[in-house]
Amino acid sequence: MIKKYNFIVINFFRVTDPYSGASEVSFNFFKNIPSEQKNLFQFSDNSKKYKKVHSIQIKNTRWQKILNLKKISDSVIKFATNKKNLIIIIEGASWVGYAFFVYKLLKRKLKDSKFIYHSHNIEYLLRKEKESYAIVALTKFFENYIAKKFNIFTCVSKIDKKKIKKIYNINATILSNGVEVSGDINKIKIKNFNFNYVFFCGSIKYLPNFDTLKILVEKIMPLVISKDPAIKLVVSGNEDLPFKKNFLVNAGFVSKKNFYEHLRGASLFVNPMKIGFGSQLKTINALVFGKTVIASKLAVGGININPNFKNLFITDDNKKIADLILKHINSRKINKLSSNYYLKKYSMKNITKSFFSDQGLST
Repeated sequence: MIKKYNFIVINFFRVTDPYSGASEVSFNFFKNIPSEQKNLFQFSDNSKKYKKVHSIQIKNTRWQKILNLKKISDSVIKFATNKKNLIIIIEGASWVGYAFFVYKLLKRKLKDSKFIYHSHNIEYLLRKEKESYAIVALTKFFENYIAKKFNIFTCVSKIDKKKIKKIYNINATILSNGVEVSGDINKIKIKNFNFNYVFFCGSIKYLPNFDTLKILVEKIMPLVISKDPAIKLVVSGNEDLPFKKNFLVNAGFVSKKNFYEHLRGASLFVNPMKIGFGSQLKTINALVFGKTVIASKLAVGGININPNFKNLFITDDNKKIADLILKHINSRKINKLSSNYYLKKYSMKNITKSFFSDQGLST
């Protein structure tokens, strides 16, 4: 007899109406859990209602989240009491300390539940880049505790799996990042400008994105426009940018539909990331759209690259990236064979279905 599982997913940030790579991955993962018995609990900064979504209305700040951890835990406990075969999934694209305290609160009341930690990166390594020693030490303690206590601790790639083994001495389960594109990519409208442009996306509130944009603006694009001043850099994901350059066009914070139109219309997708963790959803999106991609080694880390397609160029040298932009600025907008390959491989629906099937948790 096949078990009927009840899935509960907990997010410490809003994932409905996704506004970032992390929220997109989290929401698409939830939507594709292969069961009707699934519910999402989230901290949210708006009051919009969604089916099977329970939102705790707070401002998106660390202290607001800390002060409301018991509230979201109590909501889960109230909902879950008397439900059988509970699988509680805590999303990890937020400070791991929240997950630690919520786990402690839930485990007391829901003793027979199975816990899955859906990691988006190795948070200890991320915090080392920008946080105080105290936060880094706490993060490592919390992440190690969860890695050892949860029934399943996931990671996004073989690279992260090896790192987690070295840091925490556990065998993490790979759950890749993926995308979900509705409809035919070839029918998505192309954003038309009266110039060729390279495209980059991502919130600069996230340190690796800010660092990458700074490299593009200060080191790569000046080399490009010295040879071809007509080329522009278009960036999405931010209301404002701290850089003011004639070649820089801020598309702003755009809808997913509008984001796809900008990506579709770009001559090139460029990601010279030097600081990064996990696998880059922005790079996966570009590959899924069949774009010609110029990226650093880190920007394609953890992504299973098919060497048969010649629309991906990998280098960490800023001058070489500039030269590649100039050489390939007139590339075709989409490589259909490459697009079809990566669309199938990185379909969040397929990834999620395979994950639960492999863990014996399909219903």
